[in-house]
Amino acid sequence: MGCVQTPSSMPSDAPPALDNYLSATRPDAADVSDTKRQLLEEAGRTVGFRGGKAQRAWELRQVLEKRFGRLELLYDFRTLISPQGWLPPVIDEAVDVAHITPGQIHLANRVYEIIAPERFVSNPPSWRSWLFAGLAAAPTLGPESSVMPENAVQKRLWQAAIRQGWEEGRVSADHTLEANFNRLIRDYRGMLLYSYVLRQGLITLPVVTDQQQSVTGDRQKLTTGDRVRTLKENAGFIPDKTQWRPVIRKVQP
Repeated sequence: MGCVQTPSSMPSDAPPALDNYLSATRPDAADVSDTKRQLLEEAGRTVGFRGGKAQRAWELRQVLEKRFGRLELLYDFRTLISPQGWLPPVIDEAVDVAHITPGQIHLANRVYEIIAPERFVSNPPSWRSWLFAGLAAAPTLGPESSVMPENAVQKRLWQAAIRQGWEEGRVSADHTLEANFNRLIRDYRGMLLYSYVLRQGLITLPVVTDQQQSVTGDRQKLTTGDRVRTLKENAGFIPDKTQWRPVIRKVQP
């Protein structure tokens, strides 16, 4: 005979009856597992962030393109390129600087610093290179795009996360453009400042070498009239003030 369980050994909770299966409904929000909830919220927020930032980036790019003429006039890099084809280094200037430690105060009228070296360019750079950085008008797709809600309750969680991420993405695009404008202004002014300190004798010109080779190559590739221009030495400050030259500024009447 088979083994029959006594009442004391029977499970305390009986399995669901037929009516339980027939009356089954979608789970409410409390029945969504913590893992699923976190996955939906994180993925939805990321997808929304990228979509919102792309939309706002597109709007900002449209506004900037409408101001094309003014931006081209304000940030004309063509006049800054040297005859040898290099773009000036970016110089940063700080005025009335104070460095304070517990035992010392160090004061300075001006501090100059090279924050980006000169570089060769094939074409004059455009303000777009600065202002459009990080403002792609098309959202990128990542693995989180494959996460989708499976029922109405999950869809509500997903949509709430999308909306939150969307607004955060639009704000991020505004902050990105603001930072881009700050870098553009800093770099353009820094290149103009290089010309000024160069006239004062505070900094050197970069050393550029030219090498002309009539023929270079091998059996697979041949180049004639090959010319190599190299930045042998970058511009650098001249700490010997006896070599500096005063620059007279004309005062407009």
